[in-house]
Amino acid sequence: MATIQNITIDQDCDYTETLTVKDSTGTVVDLSNETITATMRKTHLASSSTSFTTAKVSATDGTCSITLTDTVTSALSEGRYVWDLTTTDSSGLITRRIEGRATVTP
Repeated sequence: MATIQNITIDQDCDYTETLTVKDSTGTVVDLSNETITATMRKTHLASSSTSFTTAKVSATDGTCSITLTDTVTSALSEGRYVWDLTTTDSSGLITRRIEGRATVTP
C-alpha cells in the first residue's frame, strides 16, 4: 500500500519536493538499485500525464526529489490532479510507493 502525500504546486514557478520512500510497513526503502518515476494526471483514468524529473538524494536513506520547471507548471491548468511515485527494481517489479492529490494554484 502506498503512502499518501498531498502536494501543492504554484503555476509559473519551479517546484521541488524531497520525499522519503517507505514500504508498506513504514521501513525506509534503499533506492540504490531502484529506478524512480513520478507522474501526475487530471484523473486516475486520464490517458495523458505530466512527468516529474526525479533524482535520488540519498539512496540508502530512501530520499529522492521530484521536480517540475516553471515552464512545465505554467502549462498546467489550475485545479486538482492525482499523482504517484513508483519504483522499479532490477527484476522489473514496479511498486507504487507514494500517491496523493496535487493541487495546482494560480
